[in-house]
Amino acid sequence: MKALLSPLALALMAGPLFAQTSADTDQRLSDLEKKIEKLTKLETRKDDAKDSGFTVKFGGRFHLDSVFFNGNENRLANGTQLRRARISFKATFGKNWLGEGDYDFADSTASIKDMWIGYQGFKNTLIQVGQFKAPFGFDTLSSSNAIWFTERSYSDVWTPDRHVGVAYQTWGERWQTKLNFFGQAIDDTNNAGSLDANGSDQGWGYAGRFTFAPVLVSETKAVHLGVATTYRKPNADYSTTTLTPLASLQYVVDLSGRPEAGKISKAKFLNAKISNVDNWKQYGAELAGVWGPFSWQGEYQQTKVYRRAAVGTGAAALASVVDHSFATYYGQVSWVFGGQRTYEVSDGLFGKVVPSKNGAWEVVARYSKMDQDDLTALDAVKGGVAKNMSLGLTYYMNKNIRWMMDYTKVDNNENAKPKGVYGGIVNDDFAFTSLRLQVNF
Repeated sequence: MKALLSPLALALMAGPLFAQTSADTDQRLSDLEKKIEKLTKLETRKDDAKDSGFTVKFGGRFHLDSVFFNGNENRLANGTQLRRARISFKATFGKNWLGEGDYDFADSTASIKDMWIGYQGFKNTLIQVGQFKAPFGFDTLSSSNAIWFTERSYSDVWTPDRHVGVAYQTWGERWQTKLNFFGQAIDDTNNAGSLDANGSDQGWGYAGRFTFAPVLVSETKAVHLGVATTYRKPNADYSTTTLTPLASLQYVVDLSGRPEAGKISKAKFLNAKISNVDNWKQYGAELAGVWGPFSWQGEYQQTKVYRRAAVGTGAAALASVVDHSFATYYGQVSWVFGGQRTYEVSDGLFGKVVPSKNGAWEVVARYSKMDQDDLTALDAVKGGVAKNMSLGLTYYMNKNIRWMMDYTKVDNNENAKPKGVYGGIVNDDFAFTSLRLQVNF
């Protein structure tokens, strides 16, 4: 009897225990379901806010430069300059709208760089309205935070850069294309010296660029090919109000540029300037790539200037209708130690070097040439020819700070010379060293 009672007693005691355990489990499951429901509602509210709300992210950069010339016969200023001091923002307006703004205070006056709004509601597509860079020139389109040297190549002298306009961009797995119709830049229309004084129309143009990656293993192993073109009408000329409107319109294209040396010295050795211009067209070809630590980038560009109807009489009239052609090219290579440069298919450009936790070093070399001589029998243009050889060393402390040092040797021909105030001496071959502290956030 004792043997029967013991198991029965245990069973009677276990019954309430199991019942209690089952009740606790049910309660815990109920609590868990409530927590999951609460989290789901919270995520839903976040998604709704993202779709219909407003977000903004601020950033900035400053580039502190020094330049030292040597071997020059003309007067070229050595010194230090705050090359860029920018505050920027990126905003989203709901799910499909976004915008950017970029202000530069380096010249002690506020200058608008980028200012646009865009729509991205279609797959792999961006439609922009506002001021942004026209799609021409790999070097020009690259961010100043990502360029390999302190200054871009000679090609940046004549690319369209930023203008007010509208653009359509779309991309796929290996390619991208962008089309842009634009007017003048904001600074060309808002400055006091650019206000309408004689009824001149503003300049306008269009540009297009197509890039393709025939080899795309990853963002760190890719080969880039690109072509681009642009068509432009001269900017309005408001130089005079005393002549009749027809006579006062100069229709001038100024291709002058500095020797890849920043703005500390204002001397420009290339000085092609053509008047009586109807339009000018540019064509560009790009070859670039990255393969692990090694990367390369090169472009060839040609500029063709087409004249208006004859102005004046006799020889002057004949000279005023002669068309002109100029060209430039460059090639540069890089090797990164302790970091990595990446290729971005959707833009057809390189991103910034991302250093390791211990920083990174980069060694770069570049050869560039710009020919602004067009020695036609009539109306010969002697804008000069310049050839540069540059070497550079960059240290990336982290993703926000880098130190740069470049050395450039300049070879100018007999037509490349600055204005008389700087000396006006021809065949002035010289070298310069550029230093930069760059901070971006």
